Amino acid sequence: RGRPSIDTFPEGVSYRIFDVEKVYLLHVDEDQEDESSPVHEQYSFIRKRTSVDKNGHRGGSVCGVTTVQRTDDGKTMEIKRIISKREYKTMYRSRDLTRHIVRQQRISFLYNSQSFSIHAYEEPTSDVSILHAQSETVGGEHAAVDIPPFLDVQRRLEPTKADEDAYGAFGISRISG
Repeated sequence: RGRPSIDTFPEGVSYRIFDVEKVYLLHVDEDQEDESSPVHEQYSFIRKRTSVDKNGHRGGSVCGVTTVQRTDDGKTMEIKRIISKREYKTMYRSRDLTRHIVRQQRISFLYNSQSFSIHAYEEPTSDVSILHAQSETVGGEHAAVDIPPFLDVQRRLEPTKADEDAYGAFGISRISG
């Protein structure tokens, strides 16, 4: 609902804060003419993740490039690679100008032995925050997640186009017009 505040975290719940910048790249789809390819959507972005200390001072950054492929059967595959700051600057010049640069603040923490990450969007929107939870898969089913009671979670996001467009960085990055 609202942007989560570190002040609501109980004593003993340690956390780390990162500023994240995602820049979507122009994409040349070599497989577009190959009708036998199971990939129906592919895009790439570069990401810079900068650590932020509890006083708000920015520390070091790590850069990476990710290529996302979505197949006809609904599966998503991501190929990630760490890149240098020089490669980041070079790739940045090939950004897709039909998309906003997406900026988020991420808060990573453990609660009841479960790993969580809050993605609080800052640009191009500042009214969306997503709680990501890592859970084990047991017999093909995800284990129950113990949602931290100090966070106000509205609902679980579903793997639908509507939720992807409204809450995913790729959808949020689109410049309408």
